[in-house]
Formats: sequence, structure tokens, C-alpha cells
Amino acid sequence: MSKDLINTFKRNTSINLVYELKRELIKLNIKSQMVEEILGELSDLSYAHDQSTIVATTDKNGTILSVNDTFCRISKYSREELIGKNHRILKSNHHSDDFYADMWRTITSGNVWHGEVKNRAKDRTYYWVKTSIFPYFDENGIPYKFVSIRTDITEGKLYEEQGRRLLKNDFFQVMGNLDNFVFKLKKINKDYVFTLIAGKLAEEIGIYKDNFLHSSISKILPPVILDKFLYYVEKTFTGKKSKFELKNNNKHLYITLSPFYRENEIQEIVGSVNDITELKNSELTVQHMAYHDTLTNLPNRRMLDLNLTQHIQTAKETNKNVGVMYIDLDHFKHINDSLGYQVGDYILILAAHRLKKVELTNYIGDYVLYHLGGDEFLLVIYDFKEDDVVKACQYLLKNFESPFLYKQADIHLTISIGISAYPSCGETSEDLVKNADIALYTAKEKGRNTYMFYTDEMNKKLVKKLQIENELRKALTTNDQLMLHYQPQVDLKTNKIVGVEALIRWLHPEKGYIPPLEFIQVAEETGLIIPLGEWVLKEAVTEIKKWQQLGFDNIRVGVNISNKQFQHPSFINDLSKLLEKTRVNPSLLELEITENSLLENTKATVETLTQLKELGIQIAIDDFGTGYSSLSYLQTFPITTLKIDQTFVYHLPDNKGDRAIVSSIINLAHNLGLRVIAEGVENKEALCYLQEEQCNEMQGYYFSRPVSADEIISLLKNE
Repeated sequence: MSKDLINTFKRNTSINLVYELKRELIKLNIKSQMVEEILGELSDLSYAHDQSTIVATTDKNGTILSVNDTFCRISKYSREELIGKNHRILKSNHHSDDFYADMWRTITSGNVWHGEVKNRAKDRTYYWVKTSIFPYFDENGIPYKFVSIRTDITEGKLYEEQGRRLLKNDFFQVMGNLDNFVFKLKKINKDYVFTLIAGKLAEEIGIYKDNFLHSSISKILPPVILDKFLYYVEKTFTGKKSKFELKNNNKHLYITLSPFYRENEIQEIVGSVNDITELKNSELTVQHMAYHDTLTNLPNRRMLDLNLTQHIQTAKETNKNVGVMYIDLDHFKHINDSLGYQVGDYILILAAHRLKKVELTNYIGDYVLYHLGGDEFLLVIYDFKEDDVVKACQYLLKNFESPFLYKQADIHLTISIGISAYPSCGETSEDLVKNADIALYTAKEKGRNTYMFYTDEMNKKLVKKLQIENELRKALTTNDQLMLHYQPQVDLKTNKIVGVEALIRWLHPEKGYIPPLEFIQVAEETGLIIPLGEWVLKEAVTEIKKWQQLGFDNIRVGVNISNKQFQHPSFINDLSKLLEKTRVNPSLLELEITENSLLENTKATVETLTQLKELGIQIAIDDFGTGYSSLSYLQTFPITTLKIDQTFVYHLPDNKGDRAIVSSIINLAHNLGLRVIAEGVENKEALCYLQEEQCNEMQGYYFSRPVSADEIISLLKNE
């Protein structure tokens, strides 16, 4: 740092420091975004300091070197009128010479001086400031200038002086008009009597001056508060100040007791009583808000943590059991998404009311209901047997069979329940709630509208899923674990390969081959299906490009698209960019979507499918026949292909029911101008039946299992 910059720091107080520092930095050609941000922050701090504090700098003779705006405002002098003048310009003559002598003796010796000073402004009015004066030292450690930091306390001093005058002029009148209760107590023969009773509050709590002055407190105060009051009175007579609270009838009182000395002996104690009922009620309201859900007014998670910990401790000491029942509304998100959050909140209030109203004491000794947020509720239960908890769960499930009424419309919601108990499922409140949540998750997996008790196996399963999730995240960042295999799709008239279905494979470096069934569901649940689906599309389209370059320019590639990926806002845009970048013929890409995902959010689905059609991409309905029974969507959506699910193909032609279903699907597709592909063809008999029914294409182990891209090329070359 340059000498000029150092001198700038020495010359200026915080008022001009930022400005001078900025000017010096400009001179030195020091400028960067970080410097600008630091200067900006210093400017804000300096401004805040300048607005709230009175600051001045003087030299060792008391000559004013600098002042801030607040100093000028309170003294009513301009900066020009002050700088260069001696600080005596503000002298009010209120303080003695000894007062100022002590001040200068303190600061010139290198110490900080603190005190209250009465000054005179330019307009001859007076003001009080609470002052701290700090010495600045030169290189030899000798004070050469002083910075004073002041706070305006004029208003407080005026009140103080006014109070003194009032007390002096009319003490008892003031005391009588106080809103609080002021008293004195004197000890007489091991008893305590009132020697002063004043203030409006005294009469409000039933202590009347005319009746109780010089009377014993033991004859006045109710027994319910007397013992506590006496305890602090006796403590104060030992010389210790006491502060405590009492509740008298419906009033909350805050009491301060102080010893009153004469000739170094405690002669009396002085007491002050304030009515803090309003404050207490406000505190209780705030506390209630902090520990209760604002929507349902039920105890919240914060209250649960406190209570459950206490109940576990009690269970340890009494050898009784305690447990939790974690309750979640099934598919509640659909309410918010379709009807809006206001309706969702209304349904939550109704659900909370239904849970509060339900009577479980026939099964469980005692219980408390909590609302953890969203659609999650929790019951802490005590004194129960496992069989009785089962009955309680069944009763709760039955209680939610009746619909919720909203604007004359029925809204059906079921619940899922997860249960854990101390100590078998955990010894802390955190463990009990966590494990009940795991059990709830398992109940959801089982199809919802059911209950599950926590087991260690559930936790192992969850841990395994978490491991798969973490490993899958890593796999998506590498280039050597994930790969695509392709299962040929054969034209049943020409017996030629006309397309393939891209199927993802994961070869873990340590665990080896991980089946898709193990990680696809995890990807769906965690949102990893989006990047995973993007990777599959990119790989598949890249492979189409390679095959085109090898002369196989008419091989269609089917790619499975998850519902989440299909409904993602950037799906169409990302796919368009991919096709444009690779210059692949869009008609060679066929997206396979399940029936169920097609029928969610129908309006958006139609828009997306229409955009895909405009791009030239083909759309196939995968696993056709296993989803919704309504077939009207086949006319609504721009679909090109139906894929018959393998469950209907496997037993062909022996199973009469399967024959009927397959024949119906083929006829339906042909009548609608759609192509039909049969999946899971594993024997010649099934193949012959499909040929007889004029199915267009097949795929299955009878022709080939899924193989690598290189093997597909070999198959194409050998045709």
C-alpha cells in the first residue's frame, strides 16, 4: 500500500474514509469487481454508521478536524462552522471544570473515556449525548488526535429530569397514578408489613392502600402465591435483588424486589409489580404459532420432536411402549395439480378434522395427532399391543373410504400408514419417525391404501436403493458403464429386420451386470430418469447415424420414453436440437410410450404428440392392452404403432383368451391404419399364429435376444 494511501487512512474518520480510499485507488489505477464490491459494502456500512451515530475528530488541542452529517444536524452548525474551531464551541457550562479535566486526563493518557455530556447547539438549545472518546496514537505511542462516538440521549434525559421533578414536587400523586404497583416492605418481628402501597395496579389485584398499609403480607396475599413471594422477600433482605413472576387469578405479574439501605443496613425492600398479562398472552400466541401448524392448528414437527423425546424417556423409566403411525394422503399431489392449492388446503383441513375426530381409544391407550406439513400427519401412540395397532390402522383406512365433499363434488382420497415402535424400531425420536417413514414408503410401494410395520429388511432395501441412486449418478458421468443393446424387429412377410428396440444395459465395474428392473424404478423415483432418458436418446440417434453411413438407412429404432421425460418442458426442444445436430431422418426414430403415461395430463400430451408428428417422429404405444380400457384416445392421438404386450403372446396359440385379445388388437390396429408389433415371441407356434392373423412385425427371443450395435450390423449384413 502506498504512503499516500496510508496517510489517507490516518487523516480521515469513517465519514470520509470510503470516499478518500476510492479516490486513492483510482489514482493508483487499482480497479476490479471485487474492489468495487468491497467499496460498495464499506459505503453502505459507512452510511448506516453516519445515519445512526454522531462522530467527530479533534486534534490533541481539541480543535475539530472532521464531523459527520449527524453531528451537524444535532448541533445545528454547518461543517464549515465547526471544522477548525475548538470543541468548546459546544460547551453548555452544565459540567464543572473538574469534569472536563478528568476527561482530558483520561484520553491524553491513552485511555478511552465514557460519559454523558450536555452540549449547547447553535440555536442555544441544549442536548445530551452519551459519549465515548478514543485516542489515536502516533508512531511513538503518543495520542495525537481523538475520535468521539456519540449517541443522542436528549429525550431520555428530558424524561429523567422531568421524572425527578415530578417525584420531588408531588411524589405520592405520581405514585398513585402509576399503572403498575409500587410498594415497600419492612421486617417487624419476623413478619413483613407494607410501608408503602401505590399505583393503580394495586387496587386491580385487590391490595388497597387504606385497608392494607402497615398490614402483614401473610394476611393479604393468597396462600397459592404467598410462599413463593416470601421466598424472594427473604432473599432480598439478605442483599440480593430478586426478579420473578407470579400468576394471581387471571393476571400475570412481574415483580422486582430491591434492598433499601440506610447507614449500610437493609431497612426495607422496595418492590415494583408490572402487569404482563398482555405480554404473556402474546408470548403464548407466538409459542402456539411456533409449535402448531397454521393451516390445521395441529401440533407441528417442532412440537413432535419435544414431546416424543420426553415420551421415550418416560417409556424407558416406566417400561411402557411408545410408537408412531406416519400417515400420508395417497395421490394428494393430483389434487393440487388439477384443482389448485386452495382446494388442496381445504382438503387438508377436512382430512385433519377427520383424523382428529376419529376415536382410537378402543384400540390404543392414548395418542396425539401432529401435522408435519403438506399431506403428512403423524400419531404418537402409547400403551398398545401390535394386534390393536393393526385394528386401529384398519379403522383409519375404513374412515377414509367416504369421500370429501367440495362444491357438490366427491373427492376420494385414501391413506397409507407406516408404523414404528420403541425400542424395537429405534431408541430416539428421530429414529422412530425415520423408520415409520420408511414403512410408509413401503406401504406406498405395495399399492397404497394400506399399512406396514417397520422391519430392518425395509431399511436394507432403502439403503440399496440409495446406493443404486448414487452409483447411477456416477455412471451417468462416465462413458464406460451404460450401453445400449438392440432387439431386432422383423417384418413377418419378408422376414427382414426393419427395426430395433433400444434397451439400456448397465455394466457396473464392481457389481457386474445390474438388471434394468433394479435401477429404472430408482431413476423414476429420484428424477434421474430425465438425464438417463436423454442419454439413451442421444446414443440411439448417434447409432442411427452410424448405420446410415454404413448403408443401412432404413432401420427404425424404438426408444422407450418415461412419462416424466415425455412431460418435461424442454423435451421437444432438446429432441429437435439432437435431430438437427445429427441430421438423422426423424422417421427412423420411434418413441415408445405406455398407455397410462399417454392418458395423464391429456391436453399437454396431445400438444406434445402433435409436435412430435410435425417433426416426423413415429409414436408407438408400448405394452398395449395392459393399461386403460378406453380406446377413444387411439383416434385422438397421432399414433403410428401398437405393440402387443408379451403377456398375451407368450401362450399363443394355446390360450384361447390370449388368441382373442391378440386378434382383436391386430384387427383394431389395421382398421385404424396402424402398424402392429408383437413382443415376446419365443416359439414357432406363436410366430405362425401371428403370421396367420397378419400381424406386421415381431420381436422376441425366437429370432434374437437384445444384442450390441456391432452384432446388429452383422445380422443386417447376413440377411
